[in-house]
Amino acid sequence: ARKQGKARFYGINGLGETAALRQAIGLGGADAIRGTNAVRGADTVQACLNLINPTVAVRAPAGFPFQDYEQLIDRAVDQRMGVIAIRVLAAGALSGSPDRVPNAAPQVAPIGTSTTYVEDIAMAQRFSFLVEEGFVSSLVEAAIRFAIGQEGVSTALVGISNIEQLEQAIAFANRGPLPIEALNRLPAIWTTYTTGSQGGT
Repeated sequence: ARKQGKARFYGINGLGETAALRQAIGLGGADAIRGTNAVRGADTVQACLNLINPTVAVRAPAGFPFQDYEQLIDRAVDQRMGVIAIRVLAAGALSGSPDRVPNAAPQVAPIGTSTTYVEDIAMAQRFSFLVEEGFVSSLVEAAIRFAIGQEGVSTALVGISNIEQLEQAIAFANRGPLPIEALNRLPAIWTTYTTGSQGGT
């Protein structure tokens, strides 16, 4: 497609087995350029990144029950690839509510998190301290600002169903990354996944 002038850039969807993704990210990237076969690979990778499963960006705690993406963002940056954060709202679960707007998909299967959407909503509630303590106005704001604040993220895809949600997402993104005080509290939440505790400290 590039040789025929039909495409200038292309990217890959970073979903699947972690080991395979790490290998795919290296194909044609800096690893290949450093080797003998300098073949240009994908320019971007979509990385599943959200508050429930942040492991494309941060180290997974011991016993992490969901897929460990082993900080794939670092791998992509090393390969000079752009990173597009996807599933930022965990398909809407990080709204903290089962309610969906009329034109949204009625059901969405989780990716890299719980086995059901209802379970993801329950996981999202573990981050409610961010709202209760005034770090953000909503869980949606927390989710967006967490994703865009990760080093190496080039852009984030935020699923929207209407103009109001678009304007809200833009406003949240313009507030920048979450404050360090909030970020420092998140690892304690991720460790509760195996203990069952839901404390925010």
